[in-house]
Amino acid sequence: MGNFRPAKVKCIEALLRHLGYRFIRTEGSHDIWTKLGKRSIPIWGAKKEIPAFHVKTISKNTLWSMEEIYNWMDENC
Repeated sequence: MGNFRPAKVKCIEALLRHLGYRFIRTEGSHDIWTKLGKRSIPIWGAKKEIPAFHVKTISKNTLWSMEEIYNWMDENC
């Protein structure tokens, strides 16, 4: 897991849309993304980048590996 870096918020939002998640609401400084029957994913919408440990949490919730997420972002963002 050598490719452990922050991700741009716009890339993560694009990935979530690609996976079928949709933006539901904003609570405080977090944008809440959800998919029917799945756990909601909060992201910091006001920031420019998401820390790597948040990307790791997103990978656990979406069942995509960190490598798959970073490869998708490299190809599509």
